[in-house]
Amino acid sequence: MLVDKKRVRAYYRQLKEDMPDLCHEWPEVAEEWVKKAQNLQLVGAWYHYKILIRKAKEYVKRNCPCYLNRLQCLLKRNE
Repeated sequence: MLVDKKRVRAYYRQLKEDMPDLCHEWPEVAEEWVKKAQNLQLVGAWYHYKILIRKAKEYVKRNCPCYLNRLQCLLKRNE
């Protein structure tokens, strides 16, 4: 499957900009971000997905550690 690299990069950058959603008090907002991130995985952009998830974990750990467990649970549930 051919993937448009420019669109993948743009989508990746958009998700990076939306990382504050992971610290939202409503879990539905964080769950939506995780689902969007998994779209990278579905189109074959595994590298971008893995890097994005690693950066998301670092972001949550640094800025809102109380939501780190929630993020890890969302990632496990949506694997």
